[in-house]
Amino acid sequence: MLSKNRLVNQIGPLLAAMIFVLIGWGILRGADRFATDARWVSHTHEVMARIDEIEARLREAESAERGYLLTGQVGYLADYQTGKAQIPQLFAALGALVRDNGPQEQRVTQLRTLIDQRLRQTDAVVQIYQQQGLTAAQATIDTQARLTSDAIRRQARTMGDAERALLVERAASSDESATLLRILAIAGIPIGILVIAMVYALMVREIRGRRRAERRIQQSNARLEATVAELEHTSGDLRVLSHFASMLQSCVRVEEALALTCEVMTQLMPGTGGCIYRIRASQDYAEAMGGWGTPSAASAAMLTPDDCWALRRGQPQLVQGPGTLRCHHIEGDAGATACIPLMAQGQQLGFLYVSADDAAFLARVQLIETAAEQLAMALSNLELQERLRIQSIREPLTGLFNRRYLEESLARELARCARRGLPLALMMLDLDHFKRFNDTHGHPGGDALLAGFGQLLQQLSRQEDIACRYGGEEFTLILPESTPQAAAERAEQIRAAVEAMRVPHLGKDLPPVTVSIGLACFPHDGQEPEALLRSADQALYRAKAQGRNRVESSHDPRAVRSA
Repeated sequence: MLSKNRLVNQIGPLLAAMIFVLIGWGILRGADRFATDARWVSHTHEVMARIDEIEARLREAESAERGYLLTGQVGYLADYQTGKAQIPQLFAALGALVRDNGPQEQRVTQLRTLIDQRLRQTDAVVQIYQQQGLTAAQATIDTQARLTSDAIRRQARTMGDAERALLVERAASSDESATLLRILAIAGIPIGILVIAMVYALMVREIRGRRRAERRIQQSNARLEATVAELEHTSGDLRVLSHFASMLQSCVRVEEALALTCEVMTQLMPGTGGCIYRIRASQDYAEAMGGWGTPSAASAAMLTPDDCWALRRGQPQLVQGPGTLRCHHIEGDAGATACIPLMAQGQQLGFLYVSADDAAFLARVQLIETAAEQLAMALSNLELQERLRIQSIREPLTGLFNRRYLEESLARELARCARRGLPLALMMLDLDHFKRFNDTHGHPGGDALLAGFGQLLQQLSRQEDIACRYGGEEFTLILPESTPQAAAERAEQIRAAVEAMRVPHLGKDLPPVTVSIGLACFPHDGQEPEALLRSADQALYRAKAQGRNRVESSHDPRAVRSA
């Protein structure tokens, strides 16, 4: 329940505001009435001015007429015509002014009728003067002309009296507005001031009590502001880390993840420099793979795991300045440094190296650790994906691509070569008498032979060639952009290398073997993968049928070379 003082403090200003609003409304209303009365007064004066101007123009026309009659000078006649021509325009303006006043509008019509009548009289006199002379013209001026002029003056006076009556009415309206304003000012303003004074007294008493409370909470507010600023900063950092984690999930290559991490470290740790170290698969050294900023203390581009305390201990190694134990890979003894290990599922993947002249960034090292955890997990996932991808397309015994990859690659390379008008060659290779060899030396010996042949085939292949294990002891080799002659020479080179190959097994060399090769070329021997494989297989069959250890070409049944 609100206290009495607080209730008065709340209602008092509202009441005072209502009083002043009422006063303001009255002043606005009175000012509006004053403005309206002023416009009508101006309107009345303009109407009276137009009436006077019409009378003046009529008198000028009559004066010019008399001058013309007395002197006969054409100039007076021109003045008469000019004054006469201006009168209709003045009546048009006067009619527009009194359009809102019906009686006055009727009086304007009557006045115009009288003036038109008077002008016709003067026109008749001028015409008689021009035809018969002055004496005849004077004779035509009768009592009717004087009566018309008197009627015009009376009508103009009547219209002026009506406008002056309107002025009296509007003055009375202004007096009423002034009276209302005086009442509002005399009665309302003191009441409003009294209410405000009461509220002010109560508020002063309450403010004195609040000052004591304000002094107590000032320090709390300062601490709260500092906390809010820190929370806002932390919230921004968390948004950056959240976006970083989301982007890491979209990375498909290790290089993308490393570049993204460098960019995020620039945002999280402005004013610092550093790099990301990756431990090679051999686990014998780590290499700097990317960096940001300018480190205050340089670090070796390549190092052994023993050179970094973070890699040795599996924990962050923080150095606040000179005199603290540093890692061996850090050059010099300046600035603060931090080495944060990258670990995922118990495996060391590398570490983050951060340095700066000011050690203040170490207070935010938890952010670096969080980023390092996210990066380590992403790197682990990318490596796993790469291993799974390799396992899905490579045959584990020989290290060659599997048959599914062969089918996809052959279709792709055929389409590319067809689009560019380039040749392509395909070899089918079969180790001679492999089943007998396998029976003699057992499956371990056969596996050793297949692995040795796979290594040899990879060594004799170009970077763009695709070596695959087709199945059992059969292999294929796709040679993009290779002419039939070049492919035949390569096939003979492989045949000779296999004949000279020695495969160690169980401490001794296995007996030498030979290989039969069937060669098919695009587009001569087929334009579709199935057709090209079939042509190469038929050539291989001929090589087998004609004694093995030879190369047969599909488009040229004659053996390229035989043993």
